[in-house]
Amino acid sequence: MKKNMVVLGIIALAIGAVIVFFNCNYSKQYRNFDNEMRSRLKTVNENTDYCSADEINQLPTCLKDFCTSINLAGTKKHNVLHCLFKNADFVFNEKKGMNIQMDYDLWIFADNPLREAFCKSSIMGIPFEGIDYFDQEKRTGGMKGYIAKLFQLFDKEVPNMERTMYITLLAESAMLNPSFLFSEYIEYQEIDSTKCFTKITCNGISGEGYFTFDKERGILCYESSQRQEPEVEDGKTIPVGWRCEGGNFRNRNEFKIPSYCKVTKIYPDREVVYFDAEDYELILEK
Repeated sequence: MKKNMVVLGIIALAIGAVIVFFNCNYSKQYRNFDNEMRSRLKTVNENTDYCSADEINQLPTCLKDFCTSINLAGTKKHNVLHCLFKNADFVFNEKKGMNIQMDYDLWIFADNPLREAFCKSSIMGIPFEGIDYFDQEKRTGGMKGYIAKLFQLFDKEVPNMERTMYITLLAESAMLNPSFLFSEYIEYQEIDSTKCFTKITCNGISGEGYFTFDKERGILCYESSQRQEPEVEDGKTIPVGWRCEGGNFRNRNEFKIPSYCKVTKIYPDREVVYFDAEDYELILEK
Protein backbone atom coordinates (compact mmCIF):
# COMPACT_ATOMS: atom_id res chain seq x y z
CA MET A 1 0.00 0.00 0.00
CA LYS A 2 2.80 2.41 0.98
CA LYS A 3 4.59 1.64 -2.27
CA ASN A 4 1.45 2.43 -4.26
CA MET A 5 1.02 5.70 -2.38
CA VAL A 6 4.62 6.65 -3.11
CA VAL A 7 4.12 5.91 -6.82
CA LEU A 8 0.91 7.94 -6.89
CA GLY A 9 2.70 10.79 -5.11
CA ILE A 10 5.52 10.78 -7.63
CA ILE A 11 3.02 10.76 -10.51
CA ALA A 12 1.09 13.64 -8.94
CA LEU A 13 4.29 15.65 -8.49
CA ALA A 14 5.33 14.96 -12.08
CA ILE A 15 1.94 16.03 -13.40
CA GLY A 16 2.07 19.15 -11.22
CA ALA A 17 5.55 20.00 -12.48
CA VAL A 18 4.43 19.62 -16.10
CA ILE A 19 1.40 21.86 -15.51
CA VAL A 20 3.57 24.53 -13.88
CA PHE A 21 6.11 24.31 -16.72
CA PHE A 22 3.39 24.61 -19.36
CA ASN A 23 1.92 27.70 -17.68
CA CYS A 24 5.08 29.56 -16.72
CA ASN A 25 6.40 32.34 -18.95
CA TYR A 26 9.77 30.71 -19.52
CA SER A 27 10.48 29.43 -23.01
CA LYS A 28 13.91 28.57 -24.38
CA GLN A 29 12.74 29.16 -27.95
CA TYR A 30 11.31 32.59 -27.14
CA ARG A 31 14.37 33.57 -25.12
CA ASN A 32 16.62 32.71 -28.09
CA PHE A 33 14.34 34.57 -30.51
CA ASP A 34 14.14 37.68 -28.33
CA ASN A 35 17.90 37.72 -27.74
CA GLU A 36 18.52 37.44 -31.47
CA MET A 37 16.17 40.33 -32.27
CA ARG A 38 17.65 42.57 -29.57
CA SER A 39 21.18 41.78 -30.71
CA ARG A 40 20.24 42.85 -34.21
CA LEU A 41 18.56 45.99 -32.83
CA LYS A 42 21.92 47.07 -31.37
CA THR A 43 23.49 47.03 -34.86
CA VAL A 44 20.87 49.36 -36.39
CA ASN A 45 21.77 53.03 -36.81
CA GLU A 46 19.48 55.70 -35.38
CA ASN A 47 17.26 57.33 -38.01
CA THR A 48 17.44 61.08 -37.44
CA ASP A 49 15.08 62.09 -40.27
CA TYR A 50 11.47 63.25 -40.02
CA CYS A 51 8.56 62.71 -42.39
CA SER A 52 8.03 65.81 -44.52
CA ALA A 53 4.99 67.18 -46.30
CA ASP A 54 7.02 67.21 -49.55
CA GLU A 55 7.65 63.46 -49.27
CA ILE A 56 3.98 62.81 -48.62
CA ASN A 57 2.94 64.91 -51.62
CA GLN A 58 5.12 62.78 -53.89
CA LEU A 59 3.18 59.62 -53.02
CA PRO A 60 0.23 58.34 -55.10
CA THR A 61 -3.04 60.05 -54.17
CA CYS A 62 -4.41 57.19 -52.06
CA LEU A 63 -1.26 57.01 -49.90
CA LYS A 64 -1.01 60.79 -49.73
CA ASP A 65 -4.57 60.88 -48.39
CA PHE A 66 -3.74 58.08 -45.96
CA CYS A 67 -0.61 59.78 -44.59
CA THR A 68 -2.50 63.05 -44.22
CA SER A 69 -5.35 61.33 -42.37
CA ILE A 70 -2.99 59.79 -39.78
CA ASN A 71 -1.06 63.06 -39.25
CA LEU A 72 2.25 61.59 -40.41
CA ALA A 73 3.97 64.85 -41.43
CA GLY A 74 6.54 66.02 -38.91
CA THR A 75 6.87 62.66 -37.12
CA LYS A 76 10.16 60.84 -36.67
CA LYS A 77 11.18 58.07 -39.06
CA HIS A 78 12.01 54.74 -37.43
CA ASN A 79 14.18 51.86 -38.60
CA VAL A 80 12.68 49.19 -36.31
CA LEU A 81 9.09 48.13 -35.77
CA HIS A 82 8.35 45.87 -32.79
CA CYS A 83 4.71 44.92 -32.26
CA LEU A 84 3.25 42.63 -29.58
CA PHE A 85 -0.18 41.32 -30.61
CA LYS A 86 -2.16 39.82 -27.73
CA ASN A 87 -4.89 37.16 -28.01
CA ALA A 88 -5.08 37.42 -31.80
CA ASP A 89 -7.61 35.13 -33.48
CA PHE A 90 -5.86 32.74 -35.84
CA VAL A 91 -7.17 30.03 -38.16
CA PHE A 92 -4.73 27.17 -37.56
CA ASN A 93 -6.46 24.72 -39.89
CA GLU A 94 -9.52 25.84 -41.86
CA LYS A 95 -10.45 22.37 -43.10
CA LYS A 96 -10.46 20.93 -39.58
CA GLY A 97 -12.06 24.01 -38.05
CA MET A 98 -9.07 24.59 -35.74
CA ASN A 99 -9.14 28.19 -34.56
CA ILE A 100 -6.80 29.36 -31.80
CA GLN A 101 -5.85 32.53 -29.96
CA MET A 102 -2.21 33.47 -29.88
CA ASP A 103 0.28 36.13 -28.83
CA TYR A 104 2.34 37.27 -31.81
CA ASP A 105 5.68 39.04 -31.38
CA LEU A 106 6.54 40.82 -34.64
CA TRP A 107 9.85 42.51 -35.55
CA ILE A 108 10.48 44.40 -38.80
CA PHE A 109 13.81 46.04 -39.63
CA ALA A 110 13.53 48.73 -42.30
CA ASP A 111 17.18 49.57 -42.98
CA ASN A 112 18.01 46.19 -44.54
CA PRO A 113 14.46 44.80 -44.77
CA LEU A 114 13.89 41.80 -42.54
CA ARG A 115 10.78 40.41 -40.89
CA GLU A 116 10.68 37.74 -38.19
CA ALA A 117 7.97 36.78 -35.71
CA PHE A 118 7.29 34.46 -32.79
CA CYS A 119 3.85 33.13 -31.85
CA LYS A 120 2.74 31.57 -28.56
CA SER A 121 -0.47 29.59 -28.18
CA SER A 122 -1.76 26.25 -26.97
CA ILE A 123 -3.48 23.27 -28.55
CA MET A 124 -5.62 21.19 -26.20
CA GLY A 125 -3.82 22.79 -23.26
CA ILE A 126 -0.34 21.99 -24.57
CA PRO A 127 1.90 24.98 -25.42
CA PHE A 128 2.55 25.54 -29.11
CA GLU A 129 5.18 27.95 -30.38
CA GLY A 130 5.96 29.01 -33.94
CA ILE A 131 8.67 31.09 -35.57
CA ASP A 132 8.60 32.89 -38.92
CA TYR A 133 12.27 33.23 -39.80
CA PHE A 134 14.55 34.34 -42.61
CA ASP A 135 18.31 33.82 -42.92
CA GLN A 136 19.72 36.83 -44.78
CA GLU A 137 23.04 35.09 -45.49
CA LYS A 138 21.53 31.92 -46.92
CA ARG A 139 18.49 33.87 -48.22
CA THR A 140 16.14 31.10 -47.20
CA GLY A 141 13.41 31.03 -44.61
CA GLY A 142 10.22 29.42 -43.44
CA MET A 143 8.39 28.37 -40.32
CA LYS A 144 9.38 26.34 -37.27
CA GLY A 145 6.94 24.79 -34.85
CA TYR A 146 7.47 23.53 -31.27
CA ILE A 147 5.14 21.62 -28.95
CA ALA A 148 5.32 21.60 -25.14
CA LYS A 149 8.15 24.19 -25.29
CA LEU A 150 10.67 21.40 -25.91
CA PHE A 151 9.96 19.32 -28.99
CA GLN A 152 10.29 20.57 -32.55
CA LEU A 153 7.33 19.55 -34.68
CA PHE A 154 8.55 20.92 -37.99
CA ASP A 155 10.99 23.20 -39.76
CA LYS A 156 9.38 23.95 -43.08
CA GLU A 157 11.24 25.96 -45.69
CA VAL A 158 8.77 28.13 -47.61
CA PRO A 159 9.19 28.52 -51.39
CA ASN A 160 9.75 32.14 -52.41
CA MET A 161 10.03 33.09 -48.74
CA GLU A 162 12.09 36.19 -49.52
CA ARG A 163 9.40 37.60 -51.81
CA THR A 164 6.72 36.64 -49.30
CA MET A 165 8.61 38.41 -46.53
CA TYR A 166 9.00 41.65 -48.49
CA ILE A 167 5.31 41.78 -49.42
CA THR A 168 4.27 41.11 -45.83
CA LEU A 169 6.59 43.64 -44.22
CA LEU A 170 5.52 46.30 -46.72
CA ALA A 171 1.85 45.85 -45.85
CA GLU A 172 2.45 45.74 -42.09
CA SER A 173 4.89 48.66 -42.12
CA ALA A 174 2.46 50.88 -44.03
CA MET A 175 0.01 50.59 -41.15
CA LEU A 176 2.35 50.42 -38.16
CA ASN A 177 5.53 52.23 -39.29
CA PRO A 178 4.31 54.29 -42.27
CA SER A 179 7.56 56.21 -42.80
CA PHE A 180 8.63 53.01 -44.60
CA LEU A 181 6.38 54.16 -47.48
CA PHE A 182 9.19 56.58 -48.42
CA SER A 183 11.71 53.73 -48.71
CA GLU A 184 14.06 53.58 -51.67
CA TYR A 185 13.04 49.93 -52.08
CA ILE A 186 9.49 50.83 -53.21
CA GLU A 187 8.11 51.93 -56.58
CA TYR A 188 4.58 53.24 -57.14
CA GLN A 189 2.21 53.68 -60.04
CA GLU A 190 -1.08 55.48 -59.49
CA ILE A 191 -4.18 53.67 -60.75
CA ASP A 192 -6.77 56.18 -59.54
CA SER A 193 -7.39 58.38 -56.51
CA THR A 194 -8.10 55.35 -54.28
CA LYS A 195 -5.64 52.75 -55.61
CA CYS A 196 -2.00 52.38 -56.59
CA PHE A 197 0.28 49.62 -57.85
CA THR A 198 3.26 48.96 -55.58
CA LYS A 199 6.49 47.07 -56.18
CA ILE A 200 9.09 46.40 -53.51
CA THR A 201 12.54 45.19 -54.58
CA CYS A 202 15.36 44.09 -52.26
CA ASN A 203 18.46 42.11 -53.16
CA GLY A 204 17.10 41.55 -56.67
CA ILE A 205 13.84 39.99 -55.41
CA SER A 206 10.56 41.80 -56.12
CA GLY A 207 7.04 41.55 -54.78
CA GLU A 208 4.00 43.31 -56.17
CA GLY A 209 0.56 44.34 -54.99
CA TYR A 210 -1.96 47.16 -54.67
CA PHE A 211 -2.71 49.66 -51.93
CA THR A 212 -6.23 51.01 -51.61
CA PHE A 213 -7.44 53.62 -49.15
CA ASP A 214 -11.10 54.23 -48.35
CA LYS A 215 -11.20 57.82 -47.07
CA GLU A 216 -14.82 57.60 -45.98
CA ARG A 217 -14.33 54.54 -43.75
CA GLY A 218 -10.65 55.13 -42.97
CA ILE A 219 -9.51 51.67 -44.11
CA LEU A 220 -6.11 50.93 -45.67
CA CYS A 221 -5.66 47.63 -47.56
CA TYR A 222 -2.76 45.98 -49.32
CA GLU A 223 -3.59 43.10 -51.64
CA SER A 224 -1.23 40.81 -53.52
CA SER A 225 -1.54 37.73 -55.71
CA GLN A 226 2.13 36.86 -55.03
CA ARG A 227 2.08 36.51 -51.24
CA GLN A 228 0.53 33.04 -50.98
CA GLU A 229 1.63 29.85 -52.72
CA PRO A 230 -1.09 27.97 -54.68
CA GLU A 231 -2.98 25.35 -52.69
CA VAL A 232 -4.45 21.98 -53.67
CA GLU A 233 -8.16 21.40 -53.08
CA ASP A 234 -10.03 18.34 -54.34
CA GLY A 235 -7.06 17.41 -56.47
CA LYS A 236 -6.92 20.79 -58.16
CA THR A 237 -4.29 23.50 -57.75
CA ILE A 238 -5.91 26.86 -57.09
CA PRO A 239 -4.47 30.37 -56.77
CA VAL A 240 -4.71 32.10 -53.40
CA GLY A 241 -4.65 35.86 -52.98
CA TRP A 242 -3.78 37.78 -49.83
CA ARG A 243 -4.98 40.97 -48.19
CA CYS A 244 -3.80 42.91 -45.13
CA GLU A 245 -6.19 45.50 -43.72
CA GLY A 246 -6.10 48.11 -40.98
CA GLY A 247 -8.89 50.46 -40.00
CA ASN A 248 -10.42 52.84 -37.49
CA PHE A 249 -7.10 54.62 -37.01
CA ARG A 250 -6.74 56.17 -33.57
CA ASN A 251 -4.47 58.74 -31.96
CA ARG A 252 -1.05 57.77 -30.69
CA ASN A 253 1.85 59.91 -29.45
CA GLU A 254 3.25 60.36 -32.97
CA PHE A 255 0.62 59.40 -35.55
CA LYS A 256 -2.63 57.47 -35.76
CA ILE A 257 -2.48 53.67 -35.77
CA PRO A 258 -5.17 51.11 -36.68
CA SER A 259 -7.62 49.85 -34.06
CA TYR A 260 -7.48 46.45 -35.74
CA CYS A 261 -5.22 44.47 -38.09
CA LYS A 262 -6.81 41.79 -40.21
CA VAL A 263 -5.21 39.38 -42.70
CA THR A 264 -7.23 37.41 -45.25
CA LYS A 265 -6.63 34.59 -47.70
CA ILE A 266 -8.59 35.07 -50.91
CA TYR A 267 -9.75 31.89 -52.64
CA PRO A 268 -11.70 31.78 -55.93
CA ASP A 269 -14.90 30.87 -54.03
CA ARG A 270 -14.40 32.39 -50.56
CA GLU A 271 -12.35 34.55 -48.24
CA VAL A 272 -10.82 33.37 -44.96
CA VAL A 273 -9.76 35.87 -42.30
CA TYR A 274 -6.93 33.90 -40.72
CA PHE A 275 -5.41 36.62 -38.48
CA ASP A 276 -7.49 39.18 -36.60
CA ALA A 277 -6.05 41.34 -33.82
CA GLU A 278 -7.25 44.39 -31.90
CA ASP A 279 -5.12 44.29 -28.75
CA TYR A 280 -1.49 45.15 -29.38
CA GLU A 281 1.44 47.19 -28.18
CA LEU A 282 3.49 49.06 -30.78
CA ILE A 283 7.12 49.93 -30.11
CA LEU A 284 9.04 51.96 -32.71
CA GLU A 285 12.79 52.24 -32.23
CA LYS A 286 15.90 53.68 -33.89
